Amino acid sequence: MNQHEPLNEQDILDGLFETAANLPEEAVFIGRLSLRITLRGLTSSKVDSIRERCTVRKTLKGQVSEKIDSELFNAALIKEATAALEVVKKLGDGSEQSVKLSGWGDDRLVSRLKLSGGEEAVRRMLLAGELDAVGDKVLEISGFGVDIDDVKN
Repeated sequence: MNQHEPLNEQDILDGLFETAANLPEEAVFIGRLSLRITLRGLTSSKVDSIRERCTVRKTLKGQVSEKIDSELFNAALIKEATAALEVVKKLGDGSEQSVKLSGWGDDRLVSRLKLSGGEEAVRRMLLAGELDAVGDKVLEISGFGVDIDDVKN
């Protein structure tokens, strides 16, 4: 298509839907574990459902209090957002060799550590600060905290 040729309405709408369907991805590297995690942004309905599942409700004297289990919330976010997971070893010549895992629920992790599943693997392998930092990164690439440009007339 010629760059100067005007787009029709359908072309413009197709671009919107294509962008909306392609969730952003970003890789993070946990040096302590030599672990590269490729995270994919989550939709608001997915984040809401995880938040709901991680909310603890208690009734005391007729008052209901709600508290999010932040460790469980971050672990669930990370497990759900992980698009790729690999253990990376740097070789002496500067190259790297890696083992790709099928996700946090990979049998090689879960059976070796005798875990119930992916969320427990996240909680067992990452330190508290790593759990918070990677959970924050998931929310960031999911659009939380994004500045919206002011519309100029």
